[in-house]
Order: sequence, then structure tokens, then C-alpha cells
Amino acid sequence: MTPAIEVLDRVTSAVDYLRVTVGDRSEATDWLPCQGLVSEPTTLGELARATAAGRGTDRDDVAMSLLVQGYAFRIASVAIGVWLLGDVALDVSPAGMAIAIGRHRPNAVHFDDPRLVTTDDPLGALHAELVDGHLAPLVATAHQACRVGEALLWSNVGASCASAFGAFMEPLPDRHEEIRDRAGTFFAAARPELAASGRLVPVGTAWAWERKACCLWYRTTGGSRCADCSLWSDEERRERYDAAIAAQAGACDERGGSA
Repeated sequence: MTPAIEVLDRVTSAVDYLRVTVGDRSEATDWLPCQGLVSEPTTLGELARATAAGRGTDRDDVAMSLLVQGYAFRIASVAIGVWLLGDVALDVSPAGMAIAIGRHRPNAVHFDDPRLVTTDDPLGALHAELVDGHLAPLVATAHQACRVGEALLWSNVGASCASAFGAFMEPLPDRHEEIRDRAGTFFAAARPELAASGRLVPVGTAWAWERKACCLWYRTTGGSRCADCSLWSDEERRERYDAAIAAQAGACDERGGSA
């Protein structure tokens, strides 16, 4: 087993809904090459329109926003998970990857030949690989493909990266503080567009993400505002945070110790 596959196995064992496959996909028909999606506006636009009805919308901008958000989470959760669990950076170059669509959204990732990046700066390499090399081109291509704002798309990327850190909180309860701190380190080192996409907010012993632009999910049939939506008022956020802090205190009392 290669070092890359070994750490990928640790990631998918920790978060079992992350679907990752490796190897030859030449005969598979359900994989969509990432290179075409992040570099060809027509290809990405066609995929967004193909998933629109299933997401409950007939608007190109809404469909594209939700597609980018789902895509970014799938790629980020793997790359960030490898950094969290292995203290290494994974090569997530679009040319060697593909995604699959399930339930009208990205739901699986494929690596032709997974490799770790040789570096003395895993965090810097994570940003170079994940953000600069993969998600930034995705944002630029999505913006070309339809009338959807770049600030909105970067907010989707930021929220997806924050969610990627959050995905490891429940399966790794002994590392909550470390994961929170590493999320802060990740965003502190981010390029300006990502750094401006939202912010981490301490909430008792946990944290929340506040995004700067709405993903438009509330404009779909059956959709609503996300927990991190920019449309919540400061008062509504404070009420939710106070409730979360109270729940933490209740859990602490039940355990008879500190949270």
C-alpha cells in the first residue's frame, strides 16, 4: 500500500460517507474528469443544467452555485482530511482526478494514481494543491459558464472547506481543539478571496462558520437558509450560538466534567 493510499484509507475510515476510489477508470462511464470541469465553461455549465431539476431549480446561477459547493466539499474534505490525519499534502491536480454524480450532486472522488506532495510545508502545499490548483480554476470557470458572482462562489469554497474540518469533529472527539485550531491556521494562510469568504466564530468550546455570501439554496423548491447563511441577522445568529453554548453546558453537566 502506498503512503497516499494508506492515509486516504484513514480519512475514509474516519468519515465513512466520503467515497474515494483509486486506480484505472478507463472502462468506467460514471466518472467525470475533473480537468474538463475546472477548465471548460461549456462542460461545467452543461453539468450544472443537468443537475438543476434534481436540485429543485430552473435557474442556471442557483444550479451552478450548488454544483460548485458540492464539488468543493468533496475535493476539500479529502485534501483537508489527509492534512489533518497525516500532516501531509495530497496531490489533487484535476488532471489525475474525476468525480461522480449521485442524487444530482457530486458524491464521490476518484484518483488515478494518488500521490503525496514532497514538501517541508504541508499547509502551504495544501493551499497550492487544493485552492490555487483546483478550486480557484473551478470558481473562474463557473463564473465564465453563467451569471453567478465570484464572491458567492468563493463563499461556497470557504463554507465547503469549513465543513471539511467539521466533518472530522464527530469521529475524532479527542481532537476537537486541535481541529478548531488547524481550521483557524488554514484560513489565516488563505489567499485573499478565500480569506474574505467568511470567518470562524468561537461558540463555547466549539466554533461556527459565518459566510459572506448566500449559496442560494433557499431559492430552490424545498430549500432553506443554511446554518451559516449570510442572510441571518446578527440577533438570529446570537440566539443560535447561545443555544449551542447552553447545549454544551448541559452535556458537561451530564458527564460531570468539562466539555
